Amino acid sequence: MVEWLAAEKRDSENIAMLVDRDDYWLNSEYANWVSDPDDKAAEAERKRERERRKREGIKPPPTPVLPPVGKRSAKDMSVLVVEFLEKRQALEPARPKKVRLADMVGQWQTG
Repeated sequence: MVEWLAAEKRDSENIAMLVDRDDYWLNSEYANWVSDPDDKAAEAERKRERERRKREGIKPPPTPVLPPVGKRSAKDMSVLVVEFLEKRQALEPARPKKVRLADMVGQWQTG
């Protein structure tokens, strides 16, 4: 009986992981389906975003970081959400602190 319950939990998690991947794939494909390659404004926006990411040193992760969307127990889901958020946080570069103009002028005057 215990082996059967363990196998059922494993199979349930495998199905939920497949749902996660299928959802990710579908959302990625949908973005391609609704994008108009001839839309100059959208292309300019994409180009600005690519330049910003390049300037800030943001690179895509070696493997996709998938948000958990499949139905799981509340305990399993909370653990996966925490892991997902930690992975995303680790991939985001530290935001540079904005320096106020008044501070820059003050530093220049005091040397």
